Amino acid sequence: MTLWFLARAAGFMALLGATVAVCLGATASGSSPSTRVRRRNLRLLLQLTHRSAAVVTLALLALHAVLLILDAHVNISVPGALVPFTAGYRGVAVGLGTLAVYCFAVVAVSGALRGRLAGSSTAARWWRPVHALAYAAWPLAMAHGLLAGTDTHARWAWFLYGGSALAVLVAIWRRLSAEEKHATGPLTAWRDLHRRRSRQNTPFVTTGRHS
Repeated sequence: MTLWFLARAAGFMALLGATVAVCLGATASGSSPSTRVRRRNLRLLLQLTHRSAAVVTLALLALHAVLLILDAHVNISVPGALVPFTAGYRGVAVGLGTLAVYCFAVVAVSGALRGRLAGSSTAARWWRPVHALAYAAWPLAMAHGLLAGTDTHARWAWFLYGGSALAVLVAIWRRLSAEEKHATGPLTAWRDLHRRRSRQNTPFVTTGRHS
């Protein structure tokens, strides 16, 4: 049973780590350009903490999976852990956890490769949607914990789940509010107006011979 208790602890710590990573990611990237300039050092610190939390979360997820595979208390094999919805123990719940791990892994890889992808306009355009998979991975992890966890009915577990959900919702709301404020700001309006005027003043060029 020792492995079982350690696996549960690693799972809860991984959920907390994912919550911190998602909240910090939303906070660091959701500020306006003027705020980013004024708080550059704070933003760099937030990004560093965000990446560190993501690395710790991946390590805890790997530990959680290994301990469950090694534990004889549950029927989870290596294929059952790697292939979603095939585990012998609570297949649907474990499958959601497997999908969450895959999504977090893709997000982590995209974050690590951000600097290299910045040189390609196509890759840079796709980077943000791929990295936004974190917002899909987190609820999958939450659903996995609620459905597969044997501590789901405990009061302390509900405080942990509820606090994590509240923190993520507040972080997302603040990010969306900052993006909406930036989209309707005077600087954005001036840039859109300048872009439209540039298009209107672009001379029409023809090629080929004229008879």
